Amino acid sequence: MTALLIGFLLLAGCGGREAPVTGTSFLMDTIVEYKLYGKNAQAARDAIEAELAGIESRMSMYLPDSEVARLNENAGRGYVPLSEDTYGLLSRCAAFGEASGGAFDVTIAPLTAEWGVTSGHPQVPSDTRIDELRALVGYRDILLNSADRSAMLRREGQAVDVGGVAKGYACDAARRVAREYGVDSGYISIGGNIMAMGAKPDGEPLKFGVRDPRGGGNDYIAVVTLSDTTMATSGDYERYFERDGVRYHHILDPATGRPADTGLMSVSVVSPDGALADSMSTWLFIKGRDYVLENLNALGCGLVVIDRERNVYVSNDLLDRFTPADPGGSYHFEVPS
Repeated sequence: MTALLIGFLLLAGCGGREAPVTGTSFLMDTIVEYKLYGKNAQAARDAIEAELAGIESRMSMYLPDSEVARLNENAGRGYVPLSEDTYGLLSRCAAFGEASGGAFDVTIAPLTAEWGVTSGHPQVPSDTRIDELRALVGYRDILLNSADRSAMLRREGQAVDVGGVAKGYACDAARRVAREYGVDSGYISIGGNIMAMGAKPDGEPLKFGVRDPRGGGNDYIAVVTLSDTTMATSGDYERYFERDGVRYHHILDPATGRPADTGLMSVSVVSPDGALADSMSTWLFIKGRDYVLENLNALGCGLVVIDRERNVYVSNDLLDRFTPADPGGSYHFEVPS
C-alpha cells in the first residue's frame, strides 16, 4: 500500500461508543481496507463494496465484458455506448491529459501491456517495439459523443487503461455512498489511496503515515492529518521488477514509452477530488523533480514529494498537518522544524 494507516485505533470499550465496522476485501485488483463509524456503517460498507465491484466490472481493461474492454476492442471501428460514470471518467481522463501536457495519458495501455510490470511475466521490450507502441499513444484520439454518451478510439490497436485514476475515482464514489447512509466518520483505503471522512468519534483527528519508499510495508517517514479529503500516492516502489540490476517500475512516461526516470521516488497528492489526486500524483511523478519543486505551491492541492536523494518537500497548505517521523534519520525534510 502506498500509505500506511496509523493512529486510527479501535475504540471498543470507550464509554459505550459504537465500535467501528472494520475489515478488508479485494476489489479492483487491490486491497480495500475499511474503518467506518455510525449506526449504518455496516450497510454503508456493503453498499460501498457493491459500488466498487460495479466500477471494476465496467472499467477494468482486463475484464473481457467491461465497457473499457469493448471500447478497446472496437478501436478504430466505431463508437461504443457507455454508462454515465464510465463516460464521465473517460471525459475527465481526456481533460487530465490536456492539463498535464500529455504526461497523464490513459491511451498508454498498449505499452503497459507490453511491459507487463504488474503481470506475472514482466519484460523489457526492444527499442523498436517501444517505438511502435508509443506511436499509438495519444489522449486526443479519445473521441467522445455526449449526445448518446458513447466513445471510440481513433485508430486500431489503441487502448485505454484507466488504472491510473480509477482508485481515486472509487474513493469519491465510496465517500458519496457512505454519506448516503449517514456515515461521515472513518476512512477507506483503496490500494493505498486514502479517503478520510471527518474525525474519530471522540473528536481526535485521523492520522496516516506516508510510506518510506525504500523501507518495508510498515515503515513510514511522516504523519499527515486528513479530514474530508483523499490522499493518493504514486511511487517507484509500488510495482516493479528488476532485470540485470535495473529497477523497472510501472509508471510509464508516454513521451518515452519507458518507466519515468525523473529523480523522484514518490509523490503524494491531497485533494477533496480523489480522481484529480490520483491522476495528478501520476503525472507529477512523470513530470519530475524540477517541475514539481517549481510548482509545489501553485497546483491547488497538498503535496508531499520525496526525491532519490531522500529529500522530502511539503507544500505550504499541508505544513500544519504534516509531522516528520523518520526513526532512521535518513531523510531530510524541507519543512520548518
